Amino acid sequence: MAAAIHTQTVEATVTVRVSQAAAGDLAAGARAQLERVEGVDVEALSIAGLQPGLNDTTVEAVATLSVPEADRPVERAADRAADRLADGFGVEPERVERVDPPG
Repeated sequence: MAAAIHTQTVEATVTVRVSQAAAGDLAAGARAQLERVEGVDVEALSIAGLQPGLNDTTVEAVATLSVPEADRPVERAADRAADRLADGFGVEPERVERVDPPG
């Protein structure tokens, strides 16, 4: 029997650099860049702003992300997600907050 992987949901306001050579539209490029970050899954993404550059476009986005629960309960989901996003190439987290589950 496989072990269940529990996740927690966070909402993050991020700045993502999307290459002009990226496949698809800017939302797809931003999603792909975020999905490269280890331990972060993109559930939803919306574009909040953009700034064109010479080689890439800086995209401001609001993303709903899921992150695995921590082995250490004191470690907050928002902090884990912010740390992981900050380690991602071309990704700068501005605000990360845990989303309370419904109910």
